[in-house]
Amino acid sequence: MSELRVPMVALAAHVICADGRELRGRLFVPADASRHSGPMRAQEWLNEPTPFFPFERDEGGGAVLLNKHDIVVVTLDAEADAGDVLEGVQVPLRHVKLECGSFRFFGSIAIDMPPNQCRVVDHLNRFELFLTLRDGEKHHLIQKQRITQVVEAEGPAEREEK
Repeated sequence: MSELRVPMVALAAHVICADGRELRGRLFVPADASRHSGPMRAQEWLNEPTPFFPFERDEGGGAVLLNKHDIVVVTLDAEADAGDVLEGVQVPLRHVKLECGSFRFFGSIAIDMPPNQCRVVDHLNRFELFLTLRDGEKHHLIQKQRITQVVEAEGPAEREEK
């Protein structure tokens, strides 16, 4: 039966669920992507049409299956999700603050779209379930249906302390 298994790569991740639960552990992506060399990127994997994905929690107990529609955000190291923009290609970055209910995220969105579709609203209205928000050394893969408000900034969005 092992010949029927798909080789996978584990990526350290922090998941926030819609009910507020936070899980730390590993997300598994296929070791080979069909559109590029190397493993599939987490954003590609989460945007596949399948509703569930395996997640292994740090506290043990084995892998669980998580429903993508119950996820607010999956955060992982930027290097684990690198390569979504071809090296050497300049794409417009839009700096934003995203709110998902009481959760707030700050960072930039790479708008790799035609010139007549390079607004933040154009990117948010694309068909993918998750979008990538770049935040320094982290990528936040945010489920778009959980976003309640977006504020675009001229420069990097400032974190408000309350």
